[in-house]
Amino acid sequence: MLFSAILLLTAAPAAVPAIPEPKPAEMSSAEIRAHNKTLDRTHPYFIKCVREADTGSLVARKPVCKTNERWSLMERHTRAAADQMASDMTARSASSSGN
Repeated sequence: MLFSAILLLTAAPAAVPAIPEPKPAEMSSAEIRAHNKTLDRTHPYFIKCVREADTGSLVARKPVCKTNERWSLMERHTRAAADQMASDMTARSASSSGN
């Protein structure tokens, strides 16, 4: 019974939003605002923009816009990489202290 429930869950197609994924890098601020007016803030395709420091400058900031889905994906990859690095450092430290 449990196996068939798992099989049904994995075989079911993922919920696909009805609109195509936007490309924030190719959109103007006005286009992003118009796009976001039609969506809830929690929608995967809602576009969030943050101002990040421009490399090599103490003052300049550049806007970086991504969909909620892309921000989430980037956060998961960053966390996984940090976890892997911490795990590698811990494993190497433990193995080198025994020598």
